[in-house]
Amino acid sequence: MGKKDKHYALGLTVLFLAVGAFTASHHEMWRDEIQAWLLARDSTSVFNLFANLKYEGHPGLWHLCLMPLSRISHSPVMMQMLHLLITGVTVYLFVRYAPFNWFQKLLFCFGYLVLYEYAIVARNYALGLLLITVFCVLFKERYKRFIWVGCVLFLLAHTSVHALIVAIAIGIVLCCEYVFGGRFLRPLNQEIASIENKRPIWIGFALIGVGVITAVLQLNPPSDTGFAVAWHFNYDANRVNNIVKLISRAYLPIPRSVLGFWGSNLLTTYSLFQTIQVPLCYFLLLLSALLFFKRPTALLTYLISTFGLLAFFYVKYHGSIRHHGFLFLTFLMCCWIYRDAPAVNFSKTEQEGTDFTVNRVLNVAGTAVLTLLLICHAVGGVIAVRMEHRHVFSYGKLTAEYIRSQGMQGLPMVGNKDSAVSTVVGYLQEPRQIYYPRSSRFGSFIRWDKARTPSISKRDTVEAAKTLSNEKSQDVLIILNGSLSAKQIKQYKLSFLVKFSGSTVRDEGFYLYLMPVP
Repeated sequence: MGKKDKHYALGLTVLFLAVGAFTASHHEMWRDEIQAWLLARDSTSVFNLFANLKYEGHPGLWHLCLMPLSRISHSPVMMQMLHLLITGVTVYLFVRYAPFNWFQKLLFCFGYLVLYEYAIVARNYALGLLLITVFCVLFKERYKRFIWVGCVLFLLAHTSVHALIVAIAIGIVLCCEYVFGGRFLRPLNQEIASIENKRPIWIGFALIGVGVITAVLQLNPPSDTGFAVAWHFNYDANRVNNIVKLISRAYLPIPRSVLGFWGSNLLTTYSLFQTIQVPLCYFLLLLSALLFFKRPTALLTYLISTFGLLAFFYVKYHGSIRHHGFLFLTFLMCCWIYRDAPAVNFSKTEQEGTDFTVNRVLNVAGTAVLTLLLICHAVGGVIAVRMEHRHVFSYGKLTAEYIRSQGMQGLPMVGNKDSAVSTVVGYLQEPRQIYYPRSSRFGSFIRWDKARTPSISKRDTVEAAKTLSNEKSQDVLIILNGSLSAKQIKQYKLSFLVKFSGSTVRDEGFYLYLMPVP
């Protein structure tokens, strides 16, 4: 790597961090972001954290990273800073080491997934992106650094269920490559034969296996789990088509320029695109397979990861764009490792000219397709950042600021929709709890168990506040996701305080009422 490459990587990283920091300062975190922070903040120990995590559906690496920060400060801004830093490191490694041209690297850095979904929205997926990038950096000399490869895949399996699927795919392919690849891929055979000490390789495979097993054990839900409990094993043609469509959403993530931009897709608003969407997705799959065909390691990694993710979306949880993004990350990862993966030589000596021509055409086509996809990502990134500046993402932060400004943070509180109101609790910063009538208990983070009722009416919430006011002999602050009628306000002698409505996350607007002590 020359000095120009290093300077370009540093310069692009600084620019990315500047844009990301400015955008993050305008981003009001929503419940899924705050949930992780509350779990880390209010778990009394690592063992208690893992006990609380059993309902989350994700392994705990991200929460472990947050736990020390939550002991330094109760402000969730600490989480935003760490998250942006993680993505900044990813950008630097990608720009410095990825085998793409300068324009493709620029587009990647400011694409929708990297700039917005895995940088601004502070979730566990950024860790997965970082570790996939580190794996790609190590791939060229993987058999010389296989313990490090094992460590990276061990950690990758513990970032999210989607990253776990990718880690399993990589582990399977590396195992096949090591055990069987030497028989068919002469360069690989020579590389493996030159390794005198095979112990580090088997230690690396052991780390991958242990990482996968421990992650799966964490994901095994308790018997009383109440979130995403259904499985879909029956064949449904409509469901298959809807899952296949996720490929286009991941490869072409261009949101609409509207208040509810998050999770939307501009292309699906056009009838022509709707007509060709499913065939286009199958074409992208076929084209990718053709591009990787001569490199079995890249091809198998792409196929196993992609179909593993699609199978998960089909049988378990459809997910959102942040989950679907791993379909594109898989494609990008395989484009990266393709150059350093061993090739199969199908042609004889006299056919080498024809074979060279085919390879050249495929390489040109692959470069063109990747560039077009990255341009779409960059357009999506610009739109998302612009919408983030223009609209309030969630009113949890502003609601908490209002409560503190009025000196009401010490009052007992009752929240109507627990998952939404938990955002307010996180921004109040104090390690405090609120009463959630939906599960009939005090808490900060949400426990996704069967004790939670499907829904609870606003009247039931007010009744719970009345009971709490009698027990505490204090005024009670009621936080609702909708307004009460004038009749209800008069009946319970409530005082309407303020409303916050019109956020990107539609149900994270809040109405505040004060119930006076009897």
